[in-house]
Amino acid sequence: MTLEKFCRRDLLKVAGGAVAGPSIAAAASAGGPPPAHESSVLGEFNVLEFGAVGDDKTDNTPAFQRALAAAEGIGGVVRIPPGRFRFDGTIAIPNGTTLEGSWRGPHYPDPHKGTMLLVYSGRDQESADPFVTLASNSTIKGVSFYYPEQRPSDIRPYPWTISVRGDRSSVIDIAMANSYNALDCGTHNNAAHYLRNLNITALRRGVFVDRVYDIGRMENIHIHPSEWFSLGMSSPSDQEAFKKFVLGNLEGFIIGKCDWSYMFDCFVIWAKVGFRFIPLQLEPGKDLGQAPQGNILITQSGSDLSPLAVMVEAVQDHAGIAFENCQFMNSIEINETNTGPVKLTNCGFWGQCRSGSVILNKGKGEVFLTNCHFSAWEDRNNPYQWDPQHPFIDCQNGSLLMTACVFKDYGHTPNHHVRLGPNVTSAVLTGNMVHGGGKVKLQNQASGDVQVFGNVVQG
Repeated sequence: MTLEKFCRRDLLKVAGGAVAGPSIAAAASAGGPPPAHESSVLGEFNVLEFGAVGDDKTDNTPAFQRALAAAEGIGGVVRIPPGRFRFDGTIAIPNGTTLEGSWRGPHYPDPHKGTMLLVYSGRDQESADPFVTLASNSTIKGVSFYYPEQRPSDIRPYPWTISVRGDRSSVIDIAMANSYNALDCGTHNNAAHYLRNLNITALRRGVFVDRVYDIGRMENIHIHPSEWFSLGMSSPSDQEAFKKFVLGNLEGFIIGKCDWSYMFDCFVIWAKVGFRFIPLQLEPGKDLGQAPQGNILITQSGSDLSPLAVMVEAVQDHAGIAFENCQFMNSIEINETNTGPVKLTNCGFWGQCRSGSVILNKGKGEVFLTNCHFSAWEDRNNPYQWDPQHPFIDCQNGSLLMTACVFKDYGHTPNHHVRLGPNVTSAVLTGNMVHGGGKVKLQNQASGDVQVFGNVVQG
């Protein structure tokens, strides 16, 4: 046979012949029938061949686990056809194995189309095993998740829907209709996770990232009520109960220890906190290395209609976090516990603020504001009274470097646009202005060096 005639299918046959034996043995040990020869050869396994039934009623936990065990030996793909597959237990995706449904991109969960996994396990057991766990190099792709027993008027705790427990795991093209805790990439050490095209209705926690020891990537993740609404949560009382719960409990993106991570096109609405940055909780007697906080670059992202858009408890001292081209409705609070830099470039802020100020800094780190705008805009459907005693920027500690920013008062001119408290160690304000005329009003009580120049009055 010439090299030109040695086609891909022949190569797969050679590879499959070498590894099919362990795959069959794994399936047999799981208590089910071995896969068909053709499936073993091609590295793809259909869950129906292992006894799965997408009828809403049959518990598919054993059938799925048999299929995954069969695929593990060669790092194969377990395919799930369209259907509604019930689960009374949990699923573990082995190292190097993929579990893939029928969806091929971002989607709403649809009870009549595509692959939907119905989760019945873990009700009222928040600390129980996650529904799906991913080992290193494993992937879950193209499925929807739905908890049939969850009710908007009686929201109950459940464990994580998906939990990453290894390196280079991928979660792609996923919809979660009503997950109490959605995606966990932080309970266990992990590295280089890849999270893409996720549409999530989360109730308590959206995406948790921590203990990340190499570059993690998050792209196009939207935490939004429409995933649950699309399944028929139409009554006003259900919607009001849901909204009240998430505004009082939901944390959209929780970000702890991560080294040099990237986040693009991620969004959350109706959350108690949109983005929360926390320090790693070090285990007693264990040294998990330097910089147990977050170092992440976030762009084209935002938090909408949330009392608090961003809460910073701690970020890495040497690098911190950076938001670029982001929008917030509305405020950012930086706690006393933070010592690292918080950088915002080309960002917009409007709507009500929990603290009364758009940005409140109590930490000792630097705050960078470049080309941002701050608006006292009001939502007609949710009136909010701006208090002129609260400055737009309230810097009580640390340092402030503010350049080329615009204040849009809309008739709610504060007593001061910027306040520098007595513990501020340094500040530079240059090239800023107030939309519609007027001067940038500064209350300077800082004990350190403050440079103010080049701020203009708009003509």
